[in-house]
Amino acid sequence: MIDMHIHTNNSDGTDTIEELLKKAGKLNLKYISITDHDTCKGYEELEQIDAKKLFTGNIVKGIEMKCSYKKRTIEVLGYKINTKIMQEWLDDFYKDKKREDLQLKYFNLLYEKCMKMGLTLDNERSIKWNPSNDWASFVIYTEIKKHESNRNKVPEDLWETFSAFSRKYCNNPEHVLYIDKSQDYPSLKEAILAIKRAEGLVFMPHLYIYKWVDNKNEFINEIVNNYDIDGIECYYTDFTEEQTKYLLDLCDKNKLYKSGGSDYHGKNKPKISLAKGYGNLNISEEIIREWI
Repeated sequence: MIDMHIHTNNSDGTDTIEELLKKAGKLNLKYISITDHDTCKGYEELEQIDAKKLFTGNIVKGIEMKCSYKKRTIEVLGYKINTKIMQEWLDDFYKDKKREDLQLKYFNLLYEKCMKMGLTLDNERSIKWNPSNDWASFVIYTEIKKHESNRNKVPEDLWETFSAFSRKYCNNPEHVLYIDKSQDYPSLKEAILAIKRAEGLVFMPHLYIYKWVDNKNEFINEIVNNYDIDGIECYYTDFTEEQTKYLLDLCDKNKLYKSGGSDYHGKNKPKISLAKGYGNLNISEEIIREWI
């Protein structure tokens, strides 16, 4: 069993590197990839410990990068990357875009938009959070949910899941909650080039989760046909069997590599377990043998 999509506390997960390796070891995973958002810092940490004492499987160096695509944001995965080259590129790209500054900007924009919607939130100065580590969208979503009176003021799916709030509404140019982040992140083309310059392979993750996409198969084919990618994440926590089969067939048709992962975040996504997703994810190492 493998898990090629994992987050630690170096981005928006909660497990430390050591905690994650211990869990992977207990599950007897054969391959894992730590794919923190927009950073390779976890691999610097990994060099400071004796990882084999905690996890005897294989660790494939990876990253998940947020990027802009048609005025929206999507993600791309990089595998087998040279993490030093990758981190140098990230440091250069974000040198004038500090994480805390971006998160503060998003927090203020979302807070103001929520006020315009007539939602009840605590005073913005009284909301305790850390822009260096926390995600502004999650902080605001938590604040919305904190006040029961907001339930009838927002769409049902927005109230029920952070994913809908973030991906469907904050990422929809036609909704009041939309935030244009396209200038703050690399374009999909730039992200792909950066991964390839870091000697890595480019995979598109969780292609069915973007709630703003009406025709998802058309969207997927558009990326496959127009961008220089190496593979697709075919197995994912939220995918149906039909969706997985479509992606597997698409990879065979276009000679693309295959991968899969849980998108584990620890306590930040408590229903998703490492390697098992919602409980029934069981990804064989056979699917990555072509490229590993």
